[in-house]
Amino acid sequence: MRTILFLTCFLSSGLLFGQQKYIYLALDMNKPLSNTEWISGVSIAGGKLGYRGFIRPNFSAGVDIGWSSFDQYEPTVTKQNPTGAITSDYFHYIYNYSGVVSGQYYFKTEDEDRFFPYAGLGLGANTNEYVLYYNIYQDSQRSWGFLARPEAGVLFRFNERGSLGVMAAIHFDYSTNRSDKFNYNNFSSLGLQVGLMSMSF
Repeated sequence: MRTILFLTCFLSSGLLFGQQKYIYLALDMNKPLSNTEWISGVSIAGGKLGYRGFIRPNFSAGVDIGWSSFDQYEPTVTKQNPTGAITSDYFHYIYNYSGVVSGQYYFKTEDEDRFFPYAGLGLGANTNEYVLYYNIYQDSQRSWGFLARPEAGVLFRFNERGSLGVMAAIHFDYSTNRSDKFNYNNFSSLGLQVGLMSMSF
């Protein structure tokens, strides 16, 4: 995480990329793909904040910080444990936070001043906190892992001379987070992000 924080400060200073850059803030919706028996539903409780600087006209690099939470309700059931049995309903949660260094390649279009389709890859780390609430009790476990995030998206400026626009992207997250307590060998999800961006040239 220290490396990611250092790169964030360095890139934000503009020393590496000069004048061509943009920032974005997006809503991030995700569907978990790992251990869907524990949590399977789509979550809209997530977001991403990102910075990009252009190294070349068709290539940028930067950083992303992301967060999301997942939850699922389990109706009342009686479960056996080593000391007896508990009858309760159960609330399953995952709190996810991530940071990646990423690069994007932009494809040429007829309207290169406003429309920027791209494909990219982010590499970094994330942490998951797995929590189970039941009756007056809770069990939890936090784990860290390496994160890889391929993505494809598009940027669109509202007009040629303006800086404001919108962005949308789909991404696949795969991380090495393990949780023996909650039966996770890794954690992966499929996401869709939509947000606003500000671009300067």
